[in-house]
Order: sequence, then structure tokens, then C-alpha cells
Amino acid sequence: METELIIHETPHLFRPWLIGGYDGWIDAAKVSTGSVTYLRETLKAQKFAEILSDGFHQFKDFRPQVVVEDGLIRQLEYPKNEFFYWKNRELSPDLILFLGHEPHIRWKAFADLFVKLALRFGVERLITIGGLYDQVVHTIPRKISVVAGNADLVKELLAHDVETIDYAGPGSYVSLLQEHAETNGVGSFMLWGRVPPYMKMKSPCDCIQILELLSKLVPFEVDLRELREEANLIDEQLQRAVEEKPDLRTYVKQIESMYRSRHPEKSNSGDNVITIEAFLKHVDKGDKKKD
Repeated sequence: METELIIHETPHLFRPWLIGGYDGWIDAAKVSTGSVTYLRETLKAQKFAEILSDGFHQFKDFRPQVVVEDGLIRQLEYPKNEFFYWKNRELSPDLILFLGHEPHIRWKAFADLFVKLALRFGVERLITIGGLYDQVVHTIPRKISVVAGNADLVKELLAHDVETIDYAGPGSYVSLLQEHAETNGVGSFMLWGRVPPYMKMKSPCDCIQILELLSKLVPFEVDLRELREEANLIDEQLQRAVEEKPDLRTYVKQIESMYRSRHPEKSNSGDNVITIEAFLKHVDKGDKKKD
């Protein structure tokens, strides 16, 4: 197992926080991988370690990528599980970013390697970003959901207008990882973006929410303009979809109605709920401006 964790460089890091993004079950609308990929690219984080994929992924389900040119195999790329580091300003925690795939097998062994790296570099917080499909719609503001490894972390996170999760059912590798981190003295929590079930494309809106929260918790500075532009384009696509698909419009109205019944004080204020009628009115104005 020692040879499955490869450390290419040993950077000197100050009280780092480790933020993980995983392709797989927890990556609804690319909230998990999309958030961490954006951080890695924007901050220009440097690769320094990896976990080899051979012993943890079933390639019949998650196949390596191959490039064939003129009848010859030019490139064969296996799934990657990579760690990157970024040096923050003085006296602020540095970042370790992980981008990879939820292991199919040997969950505990994968978690052991993960926590081994965290302990070696003195990680203070181990954070997993996730995305889950939920009974929500894009016209109603939604909070980030959190799962933390201890009560003190829950209290700390609730000060940032998030909400906790109540759940009982099948778990994922990241639940095992969080428990393993806590057992080894590394504070751990998950941040979940809740995505409308009809949103099958990437959700930059949820990525923005999560990155804004992380930038306050660590703290660090990240330019989110590119993500905001992407979010505006997705909003336009959703506007079109609501106009063109009666079933979608009915679903959104039903969820809005349920929200009003549960939160009458917010519905009366008119500040927190964007009704589908107002949403479509906004679309009509936008179309007229284009004409």
C-alpha cells in the first residue's frame, strides 16, 4: 500500500486545509469536481502527490481514456487521484486540493492513504465538497447543507447561514473518510450543494456558494467572475427550458407553493422567493430587449 501513495514533492505548508472534489455519486451537477477544478485553475495550484488508481477503481465501470491515431495508440490515461498545493498569504492557512474519483473498492485503504497524507502535512481541516439532487428549484434561494465530524464544527459552520442534514440510508466513501479523519484528530466536514433534479448540466451557482463560504472560513481570495458569467448563461438556458416545457413549469410552481406554505414569513416579504410568473416576466423583458 505504501507504493500506492506517491509524493513527488514535499512543500512546506502552513496549517493547511485539505479540500476534496470527487467524480462519482457525490458529484451531482459537477458541484464537487467543478468547485475544486475552478480553485485549482484559478489559484494555479501545483501538483505534488497522487494516489494510484489501479487498486481502487473497477475499470469495466470507469474506463481509462485512450487516443488512437492512424491505427496506433498514442495515449492511454488512467483515472487520476491528484493532490495540489497553494501557498496562501502570510499567517493564513495554505490549501491542499484533491481531485479524483470515489474509489469503487478498498474504501478503508484509500481513506488510510488520504489521512496519512493529511497527517504528514499537518492538515487542520479536511473538507469534502459534494452535490446532491434534492427537491429544490432554481427560483428559490437554497442554503448549503453541512455534515461535520464533531459538534464544535457544526456550531462553527452554523454561524455562516448553512443548514444541517438529517439522513439515514446508503452511505458513500466520503462518510467513511470523514469518520477516519476525526478518529485521527483531523477536524472534518462536508459542504453539500443542493441541486434541482432537472439540472443535468454543471451548476456554477452552487460552486459559487460553496467557494464563497470557503473563502470566508479559511480565508483566501479567489476571483469568481468567470464562474458568475457561466452562471448567467446557465440561468438563460433554464429560463428557456421553463418557457418551453410545461411539465417543468408545473414542477417549479409546485415546489414554490410548498415553500410558501412552510415559510409564510418569507413569502409575505417578497424578498426571498422568486415566483415562476415573475421569473418568466423577466424572461419576456430580456427577449424584448434583444429584439
